Amino acid sequence: MRKDNAREATQLHRMQCLAKKGNCFFCGNNYIRIGATPAIHKTTHWYIKKNDYPYKGSIHHYLIASRDHVTRVTNIKPSAWSELLGVVRWLERYLKIKGGSIFVRFGDIRYTGATLDHLHFHLIVGGPKKKDGKIKDNILVTLGHQKKIGR
Repeated sequence: MRKDNAREATQLHRMQCLAKKGNCFFCGNNYIRIGATPAIHKTTHWYIKKNDYPYKGSIHHYLIASRDHVTRVTNIKPSAWSELLGVVRWLERYLKIKGGSIFVRFGDIRYTGATLDHLHFHLIVGGPKKKDGKIKDNILVTLGHQKKIGR
């Protein structure tokens, strides 16, 4: 858990409550027990939840979390990989989206900008780009940290 990557005070508070108990934020029903939105869809290997802390500017921000405590993409069971396509398809239809982005952070969270060491995919939908759109209009997501250049 990386508390210094929390984006909101309530997110940090939830993380601190679970840290005291020694529980993983996404394992089992921990996420539900401390006031988060309920899962909207569950399968054998995955569950989908609306992100309680969506990225600024997003229309939709959902999390597809592993029901098993997995931290690396390479540790996903073959059966879970197969099921993941159906989960994404279900969410795309549920949201009736025209386009979006899916990303996942994995491994050592000191390198990824993640708050939690539990595998989960983000599905994010923004609005269409305006003709005069600028970089500052984009949804900003930390996917890692820049390599320090120099000596």
